[in-house]
Amino acid sequence: MLDFSHVFRTAQHTAHFSPDARLVATVVDARVVVRDAASQQIAALFACDEAPAHVAWAPDAALLAVATRRTATVWSLADPQWRAVVDAGAAGLARLRWAPDARSLLVFSDFQLRVTVWSLVAGDAASIQHPKYCDRGFGFRADGRYFALCERRDGKDSLSVYDCEDWTLVKHFPVDTSDLEDIAWSPDGRFIAVWDSILEYKILIYSPDGRLISCYSANHDPGVLGIKSVNWSPSAQFLAVGSFDEKLRLINNMTWKPLIDLSHPATVPYPDIPVYREAAASTNNMRNIVVGVADIRPQIYYELLKPPFNVHTVKVEIDKLSPKKGVGICEFSCDGRYIASRNDNMPNTLWIWDLVNLSQVALIQQLSAIKQIAWNPMDPELLAISCTNSFVYLWSKERGCSAIEVPAVNFQVGQIKWCPDGKSLALVDREKFCIAFLVEE
Repeated sequence: MLDFSHVFRTAQHTAHFSPDARLVATVVDARVVVRDAASQQIAALFACDEAPAHVAWAPDAALLAVATRRTATVWSLADPQWRAVVDAGAAGLARLRWAPDARSLLVFSDFQLRVTVWSLVAGDAASIQHPKYCDRGFGFRADGRYFALCERRDGKDSLSVYDCEDWTLVKHFPVDTSDLEDIAWSPDGRFIAVWDSILEYKILIYSPDGRLISCYSANHDPGVLGIKSVNWSPSAQFLAVGSFDEKLRLINNMTWKPLIDLSHPATVPYPDIPVYREAAASTNNMRNIVVGVADIRPQIYYELLKPPFNVHTVKVEIDKLSPKKGVGICEFSCDGRYIASRNDNMPNTLWIWDLVNLSQVALIQQLSAIKQIAWNPMDPELLAISCTNSFVYLWSKERGCSAIEVPAVNFQVGQIKWCPDGKSLALVDREKFCIAFLVEE
């Protein structure tokens, strides 16, 4: 069950919980509104010269950074009169990111010219040249000590590792990719996963000192696209690799080979897998409701079916650069026991797997395409689903599926974001948002 707050204005799908779960920041016109996450009372209000493009909390939740096209302004929640302004100059500001020390700010310029690390304590800056991307291809180790950045010079990819204490270069090494797509640190900080573009199925595992630990390439026919999504399990035991061949491979960190290939067939044959199918309620089928909306006369309910079951598929437009096919979503639960996946040419269907028993535990068939999924950060058996409609959907291992309608007019749940304490989640529309609180039944 969920209890909803009032609906408040926002812009650009913004609603950012602070890391300590106390506050939530939103953008309204040229202002940043900070509210108490529990009571929704306004805790702070900051005015900007123009509409902000990015909002980011410092890791300790003491500072809030707001970026426009050329400047980044940092405010203190403890002292609203204090602020720091970073001018990106003619290079512009494409993205900003806090360093783990919560007192340094990384500013990515337009056109991938450089990354500038601004220290709010010392007041100086350090520049890193030639980042390949501004929206990916970089990351901090879990302990915050090192920063890895993908670079591209003279048509070749490389990786640089920096010490976050003084931003000196620790290691620079080439990577064996044709066109590096992204990187990801393992949660234990021992490995960096590097994968190629969708044109080539290749994922490489490096140590932070530049040693190549392993290289994995699936056997693919010529012309078949490669990797679409990658995620580490919280324990770093598994690396989940979603591919355009509609398979989710779990690579283990001992042999660096797939432990299991999880497929997404159009027909589910196994009779022991519970299938939850969303349906619109009518007077004729109300008696079949297994899990419904918290209302006397629900509009949406779930039928509990048993395979064999035919999964809804869509036609793949193969002439597009990145066709809607393959595993585009793969997300681990907070303890790593479960993983949920969506095959993009089956956009209405979610597959949930138990990695302890290496078995599928649920298949969820929605009426609309699944836009986003989000595991509860504290409860490993609770998953939220968004389908860009007026409902938020929840799955739990114990209770199955439920559909809860947002009690607001013309509210379309475009994004869902869990509060770090796992007690509530923000439901974000294009120009408004609300907070839904978990309520014990």
